[in-house]
Amino acid sequence: MSAQRWYQAQSWELAFWRDGQRKRAWKRLVWPLVAPGLRAIDWKRAWGDDWNHWWKRLFDNYRFLPTSVGDYVELGCGPFTNTRLILKGRQASRVVCSDPLARSYVSFSGRWLAEAYAAKRIEIDDHPIEETPFTPESFDVVVMINVLDHVRDANLCMRNAIGLLRTGGYFLLGQDLSDEQDLATHPYDVGHPIRLRLEDLEPYLAGLEPVLRKDLSRGEGRDPRLHYATLVYAGRKR
Repeated sequence: MSAQRWYQAQSWELAFWRDGQRKRAWKRLVWPLVAPGLRAIDWKRAWGDDWNHWWKRLFDNYRFLPTSVGDYVELGCGPFTNTRLILKGRQASRVVCSDPLARSYVSFSGRWLAEAYAAKRIEIDDHPIEETPFTPESFDVVVMINVLDHVRDANLCMRNAIGLLRTGGYFLLGQDLSDEQDLATHPYDVGHPIRLRLEDLEPYLAGLEPVLRKDLSRGEGRDPRLHYATLVYAGRKR
């Protein structure tokens, strides 16, 4: 994909989430009063949600991960992250939330990412996955959920993501998939410029030992209009 097309998608993405941050009408007055209490009881939408709880359920609540995960990175973390759910009840030596828009996302008040970064519990990185600054084999857990249709080069992202894993490390991949029927029905999506099929991803998983795998049908996915399947996968690097 061209750099111009990718920047267009990123601009749309940031505008979409910024608009979602704005409270309108009565919510503008009420939300600041009720939000702290809702976060205290861990109401799932209080911190924001981009299908994060849906993915958590499909990944069996991440029960396959150890209680101490070592060095951890989420690539394409988005404004709400899967990290806040994955690391609940777990310890990590290092936590990195990486997203080209990360420095904008940490300005979203009342969000887990902003609070965790301000408290120095996490690091943020704003490099695209294609330009990751991290040394190969420097993480014990690499998470990439709902990401590859937002990138410039999905093949390079898969290589880089798995390359960051140490031997025995865990790779978590969640990805909606599109076929020719989906492309014919919805040929253009400004925020999701890349469409992937299962066969595009399979070769990169060959060096991993599967821990969990679910191949969801069209009807089981998030949006049957757009995706013929969804891959939910966790594996350990051999």
